[in-house]
Amino acid sequence: MSILTSSEAATVLRCESDDQNMLDLLPQVDAYIENATGWKWAEDEVINPTAKSAARMLLVQWHENPAQLGAENEMPLVFGLNSVLLQLKAEAARLKELVP
Repeated sequence: MSILTSSEAATVLRCESDDQNMLDLLPQVDAYIENATGWKWAEDEVINPTAKSAARMLLVQWHENPAQLGAENEMPLVFGLNSVLLQLKAEAARLKELVP
């Protein structure tokens, strides 16, 4: 399971839901957001809408410019992505306090 379903991702990218390039990006998007926030958003029963927003931003950025994959420190982040990731990081800290 990913933060975005293949249908959601296909809608964002305006492609088919079985587009292999898109499907290959989904786990990478999840991993990036997990590394940035410290929480496995894709494992939540209901995916946080802010996590979905961040995933859509990254997916579009990486789909349009695959050269940015793996260049985390060099990637010019999409407008607002830093703010969204910061919000998710704060939410992850709150959720970690609730987990026994």
